[in-house]
Amino acid sequence: MKRLGILTSGVFLGLSIGFLCALCFSLIYHAPTFMPSSPAFVTRFSSNTMATLVTAGLWATIGLLFGLTSLIFLNEHWSIARQTIWHFGLSYLGFTPLAILAGWFPLNVTWLLLYTLIFVGIYLVIWTYSMLRARKTVRHLNDVLPHRHTD
Repeated sequence: MKRLGILTSGVFLGLSIGFLCALCFSLIYHAPTFMPSSPAFVTRFSSNTMATLVTAGLWATIGLLFGLTSLIFLNEHWSIARQTIWHFGLSYLGFTPLAILAGWFPLNVTWLLLYTLIFVGIYLVIWTYSMLRARKTVRHLNDVLPHRHTD
């Protein structure tokens, strides 16, 4: 049941983050209508509504992907290093084609390298924050648990 909650949360988080990012970019670029993705992406569809529908599907899929890959960290038999390597690899391999489909960058070597650098940078920031938060939680638990003395 916990896994289903993680996946459902992932879908709704993907939709929420995607919508908020698209809304911010629409406002920043003073778009006369809501732009769910790049103008080049939107022009591939018969209407803005259809582009938004497809983009929402991509946002939900991205959220589902990150929900699925987060399940890797529930595997207690793997080290944190192994979990992180698998999580990073599967996230990158799953997210990259979705980002290309969403029209976030053109498919060429220069943009793929730039995208990869951005992905790695964001991943490192989130991973560092998560590790610091986990360390703080462990310290707190160690402080509140009764200490066993070995004499």
